[in-house]
Amino acid sequence: MKQIQLNSPEFDRVLRNMQLENLYLSHSLQLNVLEIVNSGKNVTSTLIKEALADGKVR
Repeated sequence: MKQIQLNSPEFDRVLRNMQLENLYLSHSLQLNVLEIVNSGKNVTSTLIKEALADGKVR
């Protein structure tokens, strides 16, 4: 799978879609999102909650 980066069109599209819903991510949260997506792990609600709680992906 292609690695997604901050400046990739795919990530820009996600951010624009979030903005349409008045949702915004800080730069540090954007980096966490990229780490999760690029890790190859299944994105679950538990994984997202852990990443938001302590900023680390296990």
